[in-house]
Amino acid sequence: MMNKNILKEELKNQFAKKYLSYALSTITQRALPDLRDGLKPVHRRLIYAMYLLNLGPKSQFKKSARVVGDVIGKFHPHGDQSVYDALVRLAQDFLTKYPLVYGQGNFGNIDGDNAAAMRYTEAKLTSVAESILKDIEYDTVKFKKTYDGELEEPEILPSQFPNILANGSSGIAVGMATNIPPHNITELCNGIKIINDKPNTKLNDLLKIIKGPDFPTGGVLNNNKKEIQRAYKTGKGFFEIRASYKIEELGRGLYQIVVTQIPYHVNKSKLIEKIASLILEKKNKLLDNIIDESDEKVRIILRPKNRNVDPNILMESLFNQTDLSTKFFLNMNILNDKQQPRVMPLIDVLKNFLKHRYLILNKKNSYLLKKINKRLNILKGFLIVFRNVNNIIKIIRNDKDPKKSLIKRYNLNNFQADAILDMKLKNLKKIEEHEIKNEFKNLSSEKNIIQKILRSKTLQKKEINKEFDQISLNFGENSSFGKRRTVLDNFKQMDADEVQENLKTNEDVTIFIINGAYIKINKGNYLPTNFDELDKTCNLILCSKSSKKIILLSNFGKSYTLSIEKLVGRSQKGKQISNYLKLKDSEKIIDCFEYVENSKILLSTKMGKMFITESDNLYSNKRSGKKILNINSNDSFFGSLMLNGVSEYIAVFLNRSEDYKLIILNKKEIPNLNHGVGVNSFKNKEYSVCSLSCIEKNLVFNDIFEQEIKNFQSKSYITKRPGSGKKITSKFNLNLFRGYKKNIKIIND
Repeated sequence: MMNKNILKEELKNQFAKKYLSYALSTITQRALPDLRDGLKPVHRRLIYAMYLLNLGPKSQFKKSARVVGDVIGKFHPHGDQSVYDALVRLAQDFLTKYPLVYGQGNFGNIDGDNAAAMRYTEAKLTSVAESILKDIEYDTVKFKKTYDGELEEPEILPSQFPNILANGSSGIAVGMATNIPPHNITELCNGIKIINDKPNTKLNDLLKIIKGPDFPTGGVLNNNKKEIQRAYKTGKGFFEIRASYKIEELGRGLYQIVVTQIPYHVNKSKLIEKIASLILEKKNKLLDNIIDESDEKVRIILRPKNRNVDPNILMESLFNQTDLSTKFFLNMNILNDKQQPRVMPLIDVLKNFLKHRYLILNKKNSYLLKKINKRLNILKGFLIVFRNVNNIIKIIRNDKDPKKSLIKRYNLNNFQADAILDMKLKNLKKIEEHEIKNEFKNLSSEKNIIQKILRSKTLQKKEINKEFDQISLNFGENSSFGKRRTVLDNFKQMDADEVQENLKTNEDVTIFIINGAYIKINKGNYLPTNFDELDKTCNLILCSKSSKKIILLSNFGKSYTLSIEKLVGRSQKGKQISNYLKLKDSEKIIDCFEYVENSKILLSTKMGKMFITESDNLYSNKRSGKKILNINSNDSFFGSLMLNGVSEYIAVFLNRSEDYKLIILNKKEIPNLNHGVGVNSFKNKEYSVCSLSCIEKNLVFNDIFEQEIKNFQSKSYITKRPGSGKKITSKFNLNLFRGYKKNIKIIND
C-alpha cells in the first residue's frame, strides 16, 4: 500500500529547491566571512570554544585535539580535520597577518610542510582574538541555538579589531567567491577614524592613509595608484606582488642576488624547484645556480651566469617565468549585517564596520546602564536599612510576612525587599554603610556618564576613536608584527621583448626549406659561393640568428610566423613544416624572410600582381596563419621582397622560355595594402615574374654576394606601370638575382 505522505513532484523542481538551499547554506554558513567580525562560522566557533575553555593569552596551552573536540561536539557538525586545518591557519603567521591563535608545536611552514597531528600540538588565543571577543559578556551580540539545540553560540562576535580587512579572507561558495587581502592595522585604524570624523571622505583622501594591502610575507606591491584606486573603488581588481631582493657584491665584479621575501601564498619549496628546473632545462640562460639558505627568514641565493648579466634583467626574467611575481585578485564579497553577500568598495566596508562598532558600543552601555540601575535600586534599599536598622530587625523578627510589611512601611519594591531580607547581619556595621554610600555615589556618577554617551553622538564618536587608538597602540607599529611588511613601490616595468631577447641565445644559424614542405636548421651561417653548391631540392636558404623570428609565405597567399629557437630537425631531410604550422593539403612554403618590425615588404604573384605591406601585418601568432594575398585561379604566388629604406626602385625580371625581360618601377607606383590582389606591374601575360630586386637611387645593381654588376645600363629599363619590359642582354647573369642581398635569401628554382 502506498504511503500517503509520499509526494509526487518533478525531479528538476526538487533539484532546484535543494540546490538553492545548499547554495544559501554554503554562502552564509561556510564560505563567506561576515563583515562585522571578519570570520567564517568555523573560525568564529573555534574562537568562542577557546573562550569558553578559558584559553586566553595569559592562560596555559591546551591540546589542539581538546579544542577541536569541543568545537565539533558543541558547535560545528563537520569533520575534525577541517576544523583543525582552520585552527592551524589562524596560527600561521605567514598566512594570517595578525594571528588569532598561539600555536605551540609544529604548525607547518612556508615550505608547505603540514602541521603535526592535533594530538601533538597545543593552542590558546592571542590578544588579537581577545579584542575580537571583547565585550561579549555585556549582551552585545545575539545568540542562537547550536545544531543540536542544547547550547547557544553567538551569531557574530563584537570585534573591536577590524579583522575583515586586517587579516583578509578567501573562500569559494556556489556561484560566487571572496578574496580579500590583509592590511596594516595602523593604517586601518587611522582610516576608520578619518571616516568617523568626516563621513564624506573621498577615496583619494582615504588612500593617502590606507596605501594598499600589507601581506604577512612582505614583498613589493607593483601597482600604480590608478590600479589601486580602481580596485578599492569597485571592490574588484588585482594587486601584483613581487619578491623583495637585494644585491650582494662578491668582489672582482661578481655578485649574487638574495631574495629576502616572497609573494603571499607562494610555497617556497615549489618556487625553488621551479627556478631549478629553469636552470636544468636551460629555459633561463642568465641564471647559473640557486641556493636555499633560509631558516626562519627567507634567504634564497641566485647566482648569475657571469658578471656581465644585468641583475635587473635577470630578476625581470624570473618575475615572468616563476611565482617570484604573482597577482592577488581582489573580490571584496562579504556578508553584510543582513547576511546578504555584497561586493563592496573599501569605503563601504569601513562605514559598515563603524556602524557595527556604534551598535556594540550602545548595546554595551545600555547593558551597563541597566545593571547600574538595578544595583542603585538595591543600594537605596540598603541605605534605608541603615537609617532604620532597629525597626527593620523588629519587623523581620515579629511579622509573619516581613517582606510585605517592609514594602508597605518603607515604600520599597520587590527587589529592594528581597535584597534586605538576604542581607547578612555582619553587613550592618558602620564601615559597610560608608562603603555602600561610596558605591552609590560612584555608580551614580558612572550612570550619568553612560547616559550622556547614549544621548550624544559626539561622545560616542570620541569613544569609538579611543577604541581604535588603543587597537593601534596594541597591534600597530610598536608591536612585533604591526609594522608594514609590504613595500609600496611602482616598479619600472622592463620591456618584455628586451627581457625575452636577453633570455635567448643569439647564435648564427642557417635555415633550409626543402621542397616547400620540410625545414632544417644548422648552426653557423652557410652561404654557397655559387648555385652549383645548392641541393636541387632546397628552394630556400636563410641565414639568421637563433633569437629571431621568421615569416613564411605559402602558395595559398597565407603568412605564418615561427620562432627560430623552436625549430628542431638537423637531419638531412629536416622536419615537416606541418609539425609547426597548420598547413592545408597541397600547401607549400614558397618564400621566407627574417621578421623585422615596421619594415616594408613587396608581395608578388607570377603574373605580376603586387602590393606593398607592413611586416607587422604579416606577423601571426596562430598556427593556422593569416590570409594576405588573394590569388586568381590562373595565377600563383611568386614571392616577396624586403624593401630597405634607401631603395627607390624595384627591378622585376620576366621570363618566357628562357627569353628574359626587365622592368624597373618606382616603388611609389606600387600601392600599400594590408591584404588584397594588388596591381599589374607589366602588360605581356605571356611572361611571368622570375626574380625581384631592390635598386637604390644611383641605379647600381649588386648581386647577392654584394658585388656590383659592371656596365649595366639601368636607366633604359625604367618605365611606368604596367610596362612591357625590355630584353636583357645575353651577358647578364640572371642567377645572381635569385636572392635578396639584405637577408641573404637564396631561391633555387
